[in-house]
Amino acid sequence: METDFIVHQLGSMAQAVDILDKQSSEIKNCICILLGYIKAEQDTNPGNGYDNQIKELKLMIIDLNIKGSIRLRQNGLIELRTRAFGSIYGRTKSEIEQKLTQKLKEIQDSNKQLPRSRRVPKLSDFFTEIYLPFKQQNIEERSVQELKRYCDILIQNGFDITLNKISTLQIEKFLYTIEKSRTRQVMRGVINNILNYAKQLSVIKSNPCDNVSKIKHVTNKGRALSFSDQLEFFSKLYTAQNIRLTEKLYYTFVYLTGTRRNEAISVRYSDIDFVNNILHIPGTKTKTSDRDIPLFPLVKRILERIQPNKQDRFFTFDKADATRKIKKATADYHLHELRHTFGTIAICVQKLDPNTVALYMGHADPYMTLNTYTHPEQLDKALFYDGSLTDEQKLSVLKNKYNAILSLISDFLDTVPKFVPTN
Repeated sequence: METDFIVHQLGSMAQAVDILDKQSSEIKNCICILLGYIKAEQDTNPGNGYDNQIKELKLMIIDLNIKGSIRLRQNGLIELRTRAFGSIYGRTKSEIEQKLTQKLKEIQDSNKQLPRSRRVPKLSDFFTEIYLPFKQQNIEERSVQELKRYCDILIQNGFDITLNKISTLQIEKFLYTIEKSRTRQVMRGVINNILNYAKQLSVIKSNPCDNVSKIKHVTNKGRALSFSDQLEFFSKLYTAQNIRLTEKLYYTFVYLTGTRRNEAISVRYSDIDFVNNILHIPGTKTKTSDRDIPLFPLVKRILERIQPNKQDRFFTFDKADATRKIKKATADYHLHELRHTFGTIAICVQKLDPNTVALYMGHADPYMTLNTYTHPEQLDKALFYDGSLTDEQKLSVLKNKYNAILSLISDFLDTVPKFVPTN
């Protein structure tokens, strides 16, 4: 009885398993149909199923030159595995194509949106946006304007291209279209500095100016007026009928302070501390040229005699006029020679410390003062080469001659009325 029961149960279980197996197969097929996998079609017509789609996808990645592989995952999804895009999944070839197209579009869009700094700029853009702001930290407005003018010259001569396209040959050809060697030297320095800064910022890999030929130029270091020249200059200046009184005071001011042409023109009444006898010199070349110097007695007398204009300035004529009008007194001397004379007298006659003189003259380094603005042999050549006198005796003679010039200036100022109009 028990045996018959067991056999009956086993038969029922076998029948149940067989039914379940059939049902599970049907369920699987239904799920596949619902998910779009079309298992029945794959069994009856493989050319329209996954094998065919996978073959087409393989051909597609070959055509697109994409490194990758195609495989069918256990969950029925097709996977396109690539190095460039990672894995892309889809149920059909068209779905994967659509996703791959979207990936390619995203990469193209991101490339278009790369920050400007990663692209090599044109000369004008780099100069305006990067180089000039960097230079403005250390130079005055006058020098800024000069840099802009030099950049305009480069742009007008075909250099407004991306910096990596500028070649050594292009620079070389341009420089030798410039007649004056000093101007060639300056232009070479300008473009070299711009490209060096671009290289420093990794905007370009190398500076093509490194291989450009050096410009030879014999530098005129200028001269200091001898004491006999100084005597002649001031005598002619003070008696000249074709030079205004304020212009005579201007040239005397430059001689006594060693200021640059534009610095003297820029001095205002507000720059004077009459209590502490300090004169502020508005630097016009570099940040270090903005400085304070002593308000020397004769300088104080000059400024006390001039009535400042509405802009608070003592000297109102144009800088070009300042250079040109000195020739009305004498054609033998140049305005900048007065600055050289100041430096030479301060070092060689007054025996001031070079650092002090550099400070007075607005030099960042006393080497410039000693190397360029000190000419001991020019104050009195005969005296300088006279071997019969000691250095102390020579110095005594030079001091007497300098005092004679100061007396000449003082006598002239005695004749100048107070509140001389600027115009």
